[in-house]
Amino acid sequence: MRRHIILIPLLIAAVFAGSLAAQDVTLPLKAIQVKHFGQAEGLGKSQDFLNYFYDGLIQELPATKVAAQVVGEEGTVPEADAANSVVVEGTITEVKSTVIRAEISLYRLSDHTLVKTFTSAVMSKPSPLNKDKNVAGTAGRRTAYEIKKALKKI
Repeated sequence: MRRHIILIPLLIAAVFAGSLAAQDVTLPLKAIQVKHFGQAEGLGKSQDFLNYFYDGLIQELPATKVAAQVVGEEGTVPEADAANSVVVEGTITEVKSTVIRAEISLYRLSDHTLVKTFTSAVMSKPSPLNKDKNVAGTAGRRTAYEIKKALKKI
């Protein structure tokens, strides 16, 4: 019984801290930094697939207009802008002929506080001509709009 009494205040503090982090980030963001996505264990996609996904995401995020600047993994954001900037990290969890699913986490850049975690599921059109470049690049571009939707719900 005593364990529950200790855990409840910790749970309340964690929920409250998460909501504060979300409130501190306002649209439009100063910057979005995108990290390369990983893949779920056993998924078996090539590094090229992950790179095409990353390239598609980086290419399309500016069109969503949720941030003044989009930077890649090696890019930098001025310290003054870091509090209203986010880092996008994710893991591709499923690739089927018609859907690519990813677990995505958004963190405030200044202190790496979690802002939001969500699951993205984007459709892909099955075709025998589809190669990693087409499938992953399109999925990355579509995921940019899933990120936009998630940020608008903060």
